[in-house]
Amino acid sequence: MKKIFFLTFLILFNSNVLFAENIEIISDNKGDGLKVVNHSWVKIEYTGFFEDGKIFDTNVGKDKPLVFQIGMKEVIPGFEQGILGENKGSKRKIKIPSKLAYGEKGAGELIPPNSNLIFEFVILDVLNPNYEKIDSKKLEKLIKENAVALDIRLDNQWKKTGVIKGSFQETAFDIDGKFNVYLLDKIRALAGEESQGIELIFISHDGKTAEILGNAFAEDLGFTNVYVLDGGIQSWVNSNKPLEKYN
Repeated sequence: MKKIFFLTFLILFNSNVLFAENIEIISDNKGDGLKVVNHSWVKIEYTGFFEDGKIFDTNVGKDKPLVFQIGMKEVIPGFEQGILGENKGSKRKIKIPSKLAYGEKGAGELIPPNSNLIFEFVILDVLNPNYEKIDSKKLEKLIKENAVALDIRLDNQWKKTGVIKGSFQETAFDIDGKFNVYLLDKIRALAGEESQGIELIFISHDGKTAEILGNAFAEDLGFTNVYVLDGGIQSWVNSNKPLEKYN
């Protein structure tokens, strides 16, 4: 029950946020390493400045790089926005508006309210998420190999589009956004003795909710072979793949 509570919190915590503002790119030297995507693990060396040039924080020369996972709200939104989509080895200098930093409250005695912040950073390393995004072709292959493909959409969505042959239907969230606490029990029942070692695939409407669940199951619940249908059922439809009527 403790894990279910944590999973529920994690998903709510990771709900998508639309920002009215964006960061400003002051300088940008692109790296050529692995690209930072949602749920990547990154290692960063950084220095934070106020607009007058005064440094308020840095880990440069301290042999203590910042390590965190994208999409988990472990850093301020503007800092994450400046890193997402960059590559290992990238060096950037960005200006973050206060609304994407610490806003009207500030951060204790360190960051005054309504402060715009400037960061210089280097992306020292990037690791892929512990789940894998797959296309429709690989999904078909995995289903044929008896992987558990779980369509986590709503009942009305299954009825509207139909469902993928060989997939199982179990809604992750109801219409009001409440998490289905029996989802993990359903997966374990389908997995049988293989339990956390099964090949588990999440399918959602556009892939976003599936990514959040995939990350939670791979990072926190110990599942070792987790996949997400990239682009969700929309990508399946766009690939002209067949769907079965859902009863």
